[in-house]
Amino acid sequence: MNIMTIMRNSLLVGVLGFYAGCLKYHDLVKSEFPQSKTQPDKHDVAYRYRRTALVYDVFQTKAIFNALWLSDEVRTAYVDVYGGKRGMDEQAKEEVLKRLLEENKHWLNFYVLAEMNDKTYTSLSDKYASWTLFLTVDHDKKIVPESIKEVDLEPEYQLMFAKTFNLFKTAYLVKFPLKGELADRYARGAIKNIQLVVSSTYKERAMVWDMDEIAQTKKVLKDEDFYWC
Repeated sequence: MNIMTIMRNSLLVGVLGFYAGCLKYHDLVKSEFPQSKTQPDKHDVAYRYRRTALVYDVFQTKAIFNALWLSDEVRTAYVDVYGGKRGMDEQAKEEVLKRLLEENKHWLNFYVLAEMNDKTYTSLSDKYASWTLFLTVDHDKKIVPESIKEVDLEPEYQLMFAKTFNLFKTAYLVKFPLKGELADRYARGAIKNIQLVVSSTYKERAMVWDMDEIAQTKKVLKDEDFYWC
């Protein structure tokens, strides 16, 4: 290494050291890259009410399902993000939330993302679908869906699905009716366990929402907790 190279490198290090000591990176960010206001992401709520089912046949992935239960808490979080994005006042947001919570008295609703590797009847809404869904409540009551419909997932719910949402998966709205004694149990908060079961002719997996477990996870979570598959 000749003398000119040494002098040039020394000068470069000195200049970088001077600017590093005089100008903090966060000051540069504020002045040169003005930051936008960050909206609430509601990942803590999504974490509690989202579930994943990976279905394997030995080493082969046969299907991937991600489900978000549209519970009262999820509905409330959705309205908060939806209304904030549109500049709605509190009264307008309350009207939207009131309608959604009234629907929850009569239905158990789930958004389901599905990626299935079957060669035929690959939509959950097909009459002879390769995969079907049903609900088990408190380990004894089974409910078949009233409807399974392919949907375009709203950005607010895409946010709640986080990294599990991608364009390779099809989104569905799955509705289960709440009637009679079951509706009464739900209204009283007496339901303790809900399982959304995905089933085919050869495999079955359950995604479980345990009310006691959900209650225990109502805490502030670290950012890294939200990067789940």
